[in-house]
Amino acid sequence: MTRQTGSTRPPRLVLRFAIYSALALAIAGFGMLWFIRHEAQLQAEHELTADATRAAAGLAAELRKSDLEEPVRDPGRLAALDDLFRPEIMNNVARVKIWRPDGVVTYSTDHTLIGKRIVSDEFAEVMAGKTIREVGHLNDEGGQGENIKVISAYVPLRLKGETHPTGLLEFYNDYAPVAAQAQATVKPIAIALALALVLLFASLFPILNQVTKALEHRTRSLQRQAEELERTLGERRQAVASLRDAETRYRALVEQLPLVTYVSDIDKPGFSTYVSPQIEGLLGYAPDEWLATSNMFWRVVHPDDAERVRVEHRNGYASGKPFSSQYRLIARDQRVVWVQDEVIVIVDAEGTPTQAQGFLLDITHRKAAENALGESEERFRTLVGNVPGVIFRCEIDAEWTMEYLSDEIEDLVGYPARDFIKRQRSYAQVVHPDDRQRLADEVEAAVAEDRPYTTQYRVIHSDGSLRHVVERGKAVLSGGRHKLDGAIFDVTEHRLAETERLKLAAIVESTDDAIMAAGVDGRLTSWNPGAERVFGYAADEVIGKPISILAPVDKQKEPFELFNRIIEGTPIAHHETVRERKDGSLINISFTFSPIRDTTGAVIGASAIAYDITERKHAEADRERLLHELESQNERLRELDRLKDEFVALVSHELRTPLTSIRGYLELVLDGEAGDLNDEQRQFLGVVERNAHRLLALVGDLLFLAQMEAGKLSLEVGAVDLSAIAAESVETARPLAEEKDVTLTLATGPLALIAGDRARIAQLLDNLISNGIKFTPSGGRVDVRVRGQRGNAVIEVRDTGMGIPAEEQQHLFERFFRTSRATEQAIPGTGLGLAISKAIVHGHGGRITLTSEEGAGTTFRISIPVRQTQPEPVASEEVAS
Repeated sequence: MTRQTGSTRPPRLVLRFAIYSALALAIAGFGMLWFIRHEAQLQAEHELTADATRAAAGLAAELRKSDLEEPVRDPGRLAALDDLFRPEIMNNVARVKIWRPDGVVTYSTDHTLIGKRIVSDEFAEVMAGKTIREVGHLNDEGGQGENIKVISAYVPLRLKGETHPTGLLEFYNDYAPVAAQAQATVKPIAIALALALVLLFASLFPILNQVTKALEHRTRSLQRQAEELERTLGERRQAVASLRDAETRYRALVEQLPLVTYVSDIDKPGFSTYVSPQIEGLLGYAPDEWLATSNMFWRVVHPDDAERVRVEHRNGYASGKPFSSQYRLIARDQRVVWVQDEVIVIVDAEGTPTQAQGFLLDITHRKAAENALGESEERFRTLVGNVPGVIFRCEIDAEWTMEYLSDEIEDLVGYPARDFIKRQRSYAQVVHPDDRQRLADEVEAAVAEDRPYTTQYRVIHSDGSLRHVVERGKAVLSGGRHKLDGAIFDVTEHRLAETERLKLAAIVESTDDAIMAAGVDGRLTSWNPGAERVFGYAADEVIGKPISILAPVDKQKEPFELFNRIIEGTPIAHHETVRERKDGSLINISFTFSPIRDTTGAVIGASAIAYDITERKHAEADRERLLHELESQNERLRELDRLKDEFVALVSHELRTPLTSIRGYLELVLDGEAGDLNDEQRQFLGVVERNAHRLLALVGDLLFLAQMEAGKLSLEVGAVDLSAIAAESVETARPLAEEKDVTLTLATGPLALIAGDRARIAQLLDNLISNGIKFTPSGGRVDVRVRGQRGNAVIEVRDTGMGIPAEEQQHLFERFFRTSRATEQAIPGTGLGLAISKAIVHGHGGRITLTSEEGAGTTFRISIPVRQTQPEPVASEEVAS
């Protein structure tokens, strides 16, 4: 480095500072001039835009709606529009266009532009009421004439009477007057500014001289330091040069590879610090452009892949391990490029990922080949899938080793195709053992004669069932060896259908029912032996004859009316009518008609099955007569039953009055009102009183049943404490239990009050408890349980008595029914207690059931709703088990 000395010329620093100051002042001056000129131009452009808006408002009244709907082609209309816009053309307007909202030019002063269409987002803004201006050239969108610089203004066009724009009007104004106006504005300002800058620059020189002297000393000191730094930098530059040389050789090597290498900072996903030049060949973007564009990577990633790629990169960076990904990029020319991204994560000394280095390999052709192969395979599989059978290629060996086998094999034999392809089983194993040798012989003969073959055999399904198949194939030469290509079709259903057809034919021939068929013309086409027996006609006598041949004279139209309904597709079942036999006798017939359809579903005829129901008709007549007689007898029995109930009610009511009188007089006699009684008299009168009580109770029971059956049972409903009633009934029955040496217990649980008739519920409990004691031998027990259960009050009376035979339990609640054991042991009773108990339970909307085992005892269970405020008679079914 050299130093400049001497005082006769300004130091280099002074000259440099002067030059820099002059440049700064000049740049500032030019900037101000540019701003002033720019503002002048904007003002002129605003004025032109305002003029265009006013012109559009003035011209809209002269325009027609058709001028904005379709391109104007009519010469007369074109001339009129040219005249309309000619004053504008003379006023610095170079061209006028009328645009339709979809971008079609409907009129232009340059007629060559009419009908052209340009798509632009700006049209929507103008249609929304915005005015847009642009600077360009006259023929940027086509046209004729000199391509001068213009300023174009787009304004919304509202026709007369319209509140919303219906089109756009564009004015192209010559830009020269605008530029001239700006130039005229700037020129005087520029002269004044130049003079001011010269004066400012001249005033800086004295200041610069003073600053320069102060800096000279500092400059010499810095020069010495700079020389030392120069030596250090020289050594560093040599090291950097060596490093750059190595980097250049590495980069040259990398940039020769057929892939794109890159380096990215992990803390800035999508930003690259280096990308190799191959990026331009891959996507059309130069490396400098790629690095300079913010977030360039994510801009070119295909939108459908972006989220997946973000997740894969985020997970890969987090793991710190190399990873690979395949995705699509969109090139500058909109090509879709498939790449394989191989990424290595670089970590710092602390193990934190800092950079990602990787390369992008173009796999577009490979993907296209894969897709083409996949489509080809899909087409083949679709073709194979549409074949109603199994497609195969196999070796010609003892096992029929499969090289290819379609998935339909699983439906046929129950094993997936992969079992045969992977040789987990052989196809020979599923061929029926009795058919294997014949199949091998037929294939061997076809191969030897180089001809196709068709054969039938059986295969064994995985569930053990047999399937009948037809195999068609031919030997082909592949890889120097013969292999079989063919198809296997399941004909099991066909064979079964054929078998069923033969069976049906046998049934038709052997049945006693008449089976016949007719074509759409109404003439008979089939006639089975059963029809011969029923109608007396042989088949050759009726085939081809109209179906009315069997109808009596007065029913000739009926067969055709029925036939027309069947031909329309409506089956008819069990149609009963009369037909005439060959001998002229009439028989009752029941017909079932069905339409006969072909494979397309079209009706091609009708079938009929006829049953001779003459004997059945006679039997039905006899049955109707007998039923009428039986109904008459039942009506008479019901009347007798009603009279019996009325008699019982009447007798019971008539007996109650004298019995009450008898009891009253007995009480008087026993109380000594008629004189003193000796012991024997008192004993005899006690017997009379007890029997009077029993007779009165029996009369009461009969009256209760009569009211119940007459539907006149009434209950005095109130709040009832069921536990208290049970306790009273148990205490009332306890003397009888102690007399018979029967243990009587009561257990009650928490229970709310129920709505019921206290006297009737007490009668119910008295009946059940006294029955339990009466039918339980000495040493036994009767247990009474009262509890609440799921909204019901439940009463159970369980005894260890003689039990009830199973065949008698279903009659137990019938009036006057008594078990055989009670009759045999002469246990007193009327057989009315349980019938009355049932009526009381039903009157409270409840249910009574029993379980009993002969010799072990009986349990009665009553369930009454707790929340019922007004009990109503409810139908209930008694269950005995």
